[in-house]
Amino acid sequence: KRTFASALGDIRSFTMEPPTDSILEARQTCARAGVALVFVRELPKCRASGAARWLNRHKAMIQLSLRYKTNDHLWFTFFHEAGHLLHGAQGDTFVDGPDLYASTDEAELRANQFAADTLIPPSGYREFVESLDRGRVSRDEVLQFARSIGTDPGVVVGRLQHDGLLPYSHLNDLKMRLQWAE
Repeated sequence: KRTFASALGDIRSFTMEPPTDSILEARQTCARAGVALVFVRELPKCRASGAARWLNRHKAMIQLSLRYKTNDHLWFTFFHEAGHLLHGAQGDTFVDGPDLYASTDEAELRANQFAADTLIPPSGYREFVESLDRGRVSRDEVLQFARSIGTDPGVVVGRLQHDGLLPYSHLNDLKMRLQWAE
């Protein structure tokens, strides 16, 4: 767990790279920390976005489906599953679907908070939100804030949308669309 926890800082920085590069680097970094990062197409009617479990005492797996096909969802789901590995019991298996954000389960809430805080440091986010002019968010503000904290602007847009500070129809061009390679 310690090795994987320390690797997450490096993986967070990968959010700013093109998806093909960042995914490859994340897989390699996870592997060095004893975590298999695998991508599996979403099964019909399954609606699962991610899963995590320990395979044995020294090896774990994070599985992602790219269900929502944007980089903000990819990275949030990755760090959510990482939170499960770091804070859950070794025998637990976690499968997360469409109710990922709405769950009241303590383990899910803890994993959500871990992902949110890892991607966007809480104090910086609070200051950023408080600095907004009557809740209005401009493209330049998002770009500047994302650059200042070292994360992708699409991740910031996704967080603002989730928190109700930005309509879901705004600034989506800052998110990277993902698709499966044939």
